[in-house]
Amino acid sequence: MKNIFSLWTMSGLLIAFCFGPVATGADLMPKQKPKGSPQPTALEEAPQPPLVETAAILGQAPGLVPKAPQDFSIVNVAPEPPTPSLAPVAPQVTTQTIVVADPGTHAELDRLAAEIDALKKDMPKKPDTKKAWAAPKIGGRLFIDSVNFMDRDNLSGVRPDMKNATGFRELRLGASGSGYDSFDYKIELGFHPDAGRVALVDNWVGVKNVPLFGYVRAGHFKPETGLYYPMGSTNISLMEYTTPSNIFGLGRRIGISSEHLFAEDRIRLFFGVFQGAGTDMDRYLRRDNQGEIVNLRLTAAPWFAQEGKCVLHLGGHWEYVSTHAKTATLETTPGTFAFGIAKTLQAAGFANDHSNRGGLEFAYQNGRFSARSEGFVGSFDGGEHLYGAYIELAYFLTDDYRSYDLKSGAFGAPKIKRNFHPYKHGDWNLVDSLGAWQVVFQWGYTDMSDWRETHALAGDQNDFIIGLNWFWTPQLRWVFEYVHSEQCVGTAHSHRSQDIFGTSIRVNF
Repeated sequence: MKNIFSLWTMSGLLIAFCFGPVATGADLMPKQKPKGSPQPTALEEAPQPPLVETAAILGQAPGLVPKAPQDFSIVNVAPEPPTPSLAPVAPQVTTQTIVVADPGTHAELDRLAAEIDALKKDMPKKPDTKKAWAAPKIGGRLFIDSVNFMDRDNLSGVRPDMKNATGFRELRLGASGSGYDSFDYKIELGFHPDAGRVALVDNWVGVKNVPLFGYVRAGHFKPETGLYYPMGSTNISLMEYTTPSNIFGLGRRIGISSEHLFAEDRIRLFFGVFQGAGTDMDRYLRRDNQGEIVNLRLTAAPWFAQEGKCVLHLGGHWEYVSTHAKTATLETTPGTFAFGIAKTLQAAGFANDHSNRGGLEFAYQNGRFSARSEGFVGSFDGGEHLYGAYIELAYFLTDDYRSYDLKSGAFGAPKIKRNFHPYKHGDWNLVDSLGAWQVVFQWGYTDMSDWRETHALAGDQNDFIIGLNWFWTPQLRWVFEYVHSEQCVGTAHSHRSQDIFGTSIRVNF
């Protein structure tokens, strides 16, 4: 009996070892600790979740552990409350609404953008007053003229010095530049044909943006006595200024001037004060009574398009001239320059304290075609009057035109699309462009008839000129002209005439 009980006990232990402990109802009941045992901690007092037997868990995974025999019961233990799972959040998609504006809105935006750009350009920039003089620009001009008289009717005995001539009409060197954000200058000397003397030409300094006075210039330069005379010999249409422009011109004087521009540079006002006596050959004038000239010129360009290709110019000028020696001399040549040629009209050394002179200006240019005209009048304190006028018509045979400068109120060098260009190709010298060609017609009239009674060469003169300009570049040209000049002089109204052929090669740089 004792052996049977021992065998039974060992069998039970073997089964328990193989299948593990099985929870029963008694095992689920709380156990009482014996007296004298230590007090439970807070962790021990907390209710613990029931343990799930290994066999029970493994029994739920088929194929891993053999099922427990049916003799053993598996206690169902309440599972822990499931941890709430975080559901995946759908990504947020940002949408952008595109609004298509109508064409009118686009146009308005373009207009506003253009206005903003214009405002940025007009914003004054901080001046760089520390910037020194920029490198000067070296310049000059060289004119080689030839004048040949084809006919000198009734002048061979009166003016034996009226002869053919060839030589350097102009020979100048100079420099110009700017600096310190506000100043500019020009220095120019001319080698005069009289015994090789050096003459003062343009020598001045200018200041920009002067309060109340605009652009101020001081030095030796020309008063502005019309449209044609301020253009300078480099930009006149033919070999010489028109006769009335020349006789009403005052040459260069020492003085100071002010220039203002209005209405987007379309209107220009010039005012200057100069000494009456010239200093072309001397650097100073030592005389108590030097005379004075007050000069005013107003010009406008009501039509200015395509950067000066189309221009309408209107203007007027006035000069008050006080003579230093209380005398005056008026004289002119037969429509051209000929190295000290005899004068065809002349009233020399007549008494005069002062005179008032003025004129009106008109010019129209539309592409290749241009027309210019001026009228002059002068009133002298002895009651005499001097009159003059001219008309000029010009046309480019090539598709070119003359430039127009709003800041000076005058025409400048031509705008040429293709310069004269000879080149070498292999053994041949070829030309791929002939430059620009322009034909010019001028009529000029000068009247000093009020001095007929006292001066034998006083009277009136008409000049008719046909010319051709061959522009190799805007600064290099070959000029050809034919001049027919007529005079009616003295109390006998003697008629005289000259026919002249002239040519000139002119370069300025």
